[in-house]
Amino acid sequence: MDKSTSSKTATEKPLERYVRILEIVAGFPDGISGTTVGEMLDLPKASAYRLMKSLADVELIEQSGPKTATFKLGRRLERLLFSGVSDEWLKVVARPTLQELSEQTGQACFIARLSGNTVRSVDMVSPGNLVRAYIVPGLEIPAHAGASAKAILAFQDPDFIASVLDRPLKRLTAATKIDFAQLLGELETVRKTGVAYCIGEDVEGFAGIAAPIRIEGQRTLHSLCVTGTIHGILEANRDRNVSLIKRLAEKLSKILEKQFQLTVKSST
Repeated sequence: MDKSTSSKTATEKPLERYVRILEIVAGFPDGISGTTVGEMLDLPKASAYRLMKSLADVELIEQSGPKTATFKLGRRLERLLFSGVSDEWLKVVARPTLQELSEQTGQACFIARLSGNTVRSVDMVSPGNLVRAYIVPGLEIPAHAGASAKAILAFQDPDFIASVLDRPLKRLTAATKIDFAQLLGELETVRKTGVAYCIGEDVEGFAGIAAPIRIEGQRTLHSLCVTGTIHGILEANRDRNVSLIKRLAEKLSKILEKQFQLTVKSST
């Protein structure tokens, strides 16, 4: 290491070193050794491993084994990337599944997404019935009343759930649940069955069935929902609709997981 490199390393801000390590590791999806990273940054081996261990401790990178093994991007960083994926990307990937669900049910179908502490519809496909005026892209879904919101909320951590539901809630219809304990019980059922319902709870006469879109290692941010009249959704075709929504949500989960992996690789 020459004097100019040594001087630069000595005066470099600590955070800059961490960022540079992340940039290098991101360029090696199959992993890179700590020794190689140190050489690329002109750092002593001990310093490189100390910095990389700090990044591994907070799950921004992960180590595949002992110190002789390789490092790659960690799940926490991947979760951050996943959370920042644009709605436009999601629409392109999810639209064929939405169309398939709408064609098979004859009902309006949409994707919902959690952003902050609010769930909103992202994209929808409708057969042209009156539900088009009921669910539109960008509409906020009541967390305590909408099936699509419940399907997402059920898989959040308890503190987050409490921050959203353990407060005065608006009664939208006579069927709206506003008791925190009752809502927690419903979310537990959603976790067990993999499906959430709204039965006249946000708009009288309308119902919804939703399933979470879950990607391994990622926070649950999306759900797939079919909505329409209570008769069309539940009374006439309940079992068929439940089966379809669960199957296609699982299908969409696999599609999104593959697409996200490709997006992460291309972005790094």
